[in-house]
Amino acid sequence: MKFITKSFIKTVVLGVFVACVLITSHANAQSKESNIHYLTDTAVDFNGLISKFKGKVIYVDIWATWCSPCRHELQVRKDIEDFRDFASKNDIVILYICCDKDGKGWKPFITANKLAGYHILVNTHLDKDFHTTFSTVQKRNGVMKRSFYIPRHIIIDENGMVADSSVDSQGSASVYARLKKLLNE
Repeated sequence: MKFITKSFIKTVVLGVFVACVLITSHANAQSKESNIHYLTDTAVDFNGLISKFKGKVIYVDIWATWCSPCRHELQVRKDIEDFRDFASKNDIVILYICCDKDGKGWKPFITANKLAGYHILVNTHLDKDFHTTFSTVQKRNGVMKRSFYIPRHIIIDENGMVADSSVDSQGSASVYARLKKLLNE
């Protein structure tokens, strides 16, 4: 016991303290990341996707990494965190559908911005549904064409019906009001 010095004891105590801090921060980081769920069904259409959350109100956020307005919306941390908390307290599902074709930047963007919720990369069935169900018809270059624009936000009621096909982004007062009204019906 003579060989144990005070500095050795301080080093051990400090090491144990640092290890506890690192373990706690790692556990907290994992718990936040565990709220990110990736859906991998590549054959699902929009109705099939929505049916996975039967009985729940769903806020759908359709976006892409190449879309500057989409990225901007999803990087407003306070809006994202406040909406995540509101959705969690009210049992609302947040469903992100990324319209990237290759999917390379998809998961890193989600992780970097801590986008808790369910995530799916667009597939041909979803893409077709967006362009037939949620597009607008416009005259472009003298020709009538269907156009689907992002960012796009949709609210689905607990019966799986579209309650609003063009609501504002997360954090918007009108979205909170619309969701509260829907929850109280």
